[in-house]
Amino acid sequence: MTKISSCPVCGLFLQLDTDYNVITFRSPTEALSAIQRQSIDAVISDFLMPELSGLQFLAEVKKLYPTVPRILLTGYADKGNAIKAINEIGLYQYIEKPWENEHIKMVLRNGIQNKTLEETLQQKLKELDESIRSFDALANREGILRQELSLAQQVQRNLLPKSFPLVEGFRFAATFRPALEIGGDFYDLQTLPDGRIGIIVADATGHGIQAALSTALLKFAFATTIDSGKPITEIAAAMSDILLKGLPENIYVAGLLAILDTESCKVQIVNAGLPHPILIRTQGQGIERVPVNGLFMGVDLPGAISPGECAEITLKPGERLLLYTDGVSESAAADGSQFDDGAMAEHLATALGITVDDMVELLADTAIRYRDDGQEPDDITIVAIEVV
Repeated sequence: MTKISSCPVCGLFLQLDTDYNVITFRSPTEALSAIQRQSIDAVISDFLMPELSGLQFLAEVKKLYPTVPRILLTGYADKGNAIKAINEIGLYQYIEKPWENEHIKMVLRNGIQNKTLEETLQQKLKELDESIRSFDALANREGILRQELSLAQQVQRNLLPKSFPLVEGFRFAATFRPALEIGGDFYDLQTLPDGRIGIIVADATGHGIQAALSTALLKFAFATTIDSGKPITEIAAAMSDILLKGLPENIYVAGLLAILDTESCKVQIVNAGLPHPILIRTQGQGIERVPVNGLFMGVDLPGAISPGECAEITLKPGERLLLYTDGVSESAAADGSQFDDGAMAEHLATALGITVDDMVELLADTAIRYRDDGQEPDDITIVAIEVV
């Protein structure tokens, strides 16, 4: 059962209105003593308390439980200190008084979900690290090495969505083709609290285990920012900050973030280094590029993702939007011509009559066949949205 440490007033409504096991305390020292003896999943603290301030108390909680979401209840006059504490002590969120009960429940739910996801990712990364440490010793034993790579491949596959959102009037399709057993491409689709669909397509530099580890951080960055309710440019910037802090210096990410409003059929797009999305209009109206540009994520450059770098399009019935990595567009023939130079558009023009699922698979197959044998293979990822 989920255990929550809380101040008495807030704890009372949580006990009555949720299934959480809520433990309330009258003082911060009493709470610190108790949580050293039993684990907790979240902490809610008042700002003004005897013995210790809320910030001092939550700083001590962080030492005991680094991943537990720490939530501060504060008055308007304390707002500046609360904002400062977000960076200094890793405060998950502050809530101004008077609070709304439903808002606190939502913050708790999201915080606990993020904690669970982070702990799961850390465990997966630990498993992969163990595989990497044993790599050299097992290199001369092909059978065991294949087994370890298979585990890494399974972990990476598990990071990808197992199903797509079910939304009336829309179809989604995707394909993921790593160049090696494991790759650096990643995609995900999530239904947001307001019914919109958040989509990420990304390509971490390199291939193999190092790139695959980067996709685990990508999953975490996307999952913890996409449902924040902030503008898409701010979400992209927040993702970039997480990647900058977590990725090795020689790794960066090209990514494309999109949010689909299923009511208006509008799609907002922020691009960070991937090819321009392709809009396939209804029969006979042609194929268009969506011109949206941006720098890579996880790069320490001022303004790498800045407000305003957002394109918005409206999809009509029968139209499809393709988001893809450069493993598709930069597939090169023997004469040096790339698939994106013309062959890709010609192929898509002939594929208008097939299902969106068949279209993404056929596009990936065609890009691979177009590639000259002498070209180093690259990961291929394609995500498609269709309005029906």
